[in-house]
Amino acid sequence: MHDPITLYRIDRPRSPVPGPPEGVAALDAAAVARLAPHALLIDVSPVEAGRRDPATGRWTLLAPAHSIPHALWFPEAGRAPGNPVIIAHFLGLVPALAAGRPVIVFCLADCWMSWNAALRLHRAGLNVAWYGAGRDGWAASGRPLAPVIPFVNKEK
Repeated sequence: MHDPITLYRIDRPRSPVPGPPEGVAALDAAAVARLAPHALLIDVSPVEAGRRDPATGRWTLLAPAHSIPHALWFPEAGRAPGNPVIIAHFLGLVPALAAGRPVIVFCLADCWMSWNAALRLHRAGLNVAWYGAGRDGWAASGRPLAPVIPFVNKEK
C-alpha cells in the first residue's frame, strides 16, 4: 500500500488513516478553527467531477465544490505517485504562499491524500499540521463550508 522508498500511500487512498505522518501534528476541528486566521489552509481533495487542462493547469469542474473557508485547493497534490506537474506546482507554490505561517493540510475523511501532501510539505521544510477529518469533519462539526475553485497561479 505504501511506496517502500518515499513512504507515500500509493494504493486505496480512500481508506482509514491511523494518524499523521511522523513529524506532523494532528489537529481537530476546534484547533483548525483557532489556528486558521494565522495559517495557510491547504485542501488536496480530488476533483470529483471535472478535468485539468494540461496546457494551462486550469480545472473545469462539472459541479460546484466546497471546502473550509479561506482554504486554497490544490486538487490531486496528495496523490502518489501523482502527476509530476501537479506535484511540482504544489511544492513550488506552497512555501511562498505560506510565507512563514504554519500550514494546515486536509482532504476528506479517511483519505491518504492529505497524509501524503503533509509529508511532502514537511519534507520541504514547512511547519505543517494535518487535519485528518478534512472537509467532512469540518461540516460534521457544524462549521460551514464555502465555495472553492482549484488554485492556479498566474503563470500557469
